[in-house]
Amino acid sequence: MNSPSPLLIILALLWTVAAGTALIASIVLSVRGKRREAEFVAWNPVGTGFLIAATAAIAGYVVAAVATNHFSPSSAAFSVLWPAMAAMALSYVAARRTPSWPWWAGAIFAAAGAALYGSLPM
Repeated sequence: MNSPSPLLIILALLWTVAAGTALIASIVLSVRGKRREAEFVAWNPVGTGFLIAATAAIAGYVVAAVATNHFSPSSAAFSVLWPAMAAMALSYVAARRTPSWPWWAGAIFAAAGAALYGSLPM
């Protein structure tokens, strides 16, 4: 088994930190917003746009995993669901702060994360 490139590991680590930060921020904003605002929309990890993010994550994972010959059904579940959920968290946080957040940015984030995970041997 070949070792992955250190650059690939660093990129995957940075993406994971960004995704984890977005997840924590979305939970904090959701809890704080629920306490302060009467008409508040809480974060839903399977909310609007999840199918788009999941489809982008599937495409990103399949392309990277097949290209590097690391495809396995067991790692595919984690490598697709985690980026899709992280993309929904990022979209929620960004949309609360920037109303003009593009709908496709979360899908790009999910596809990038899934491609990074798909190219790593797990």
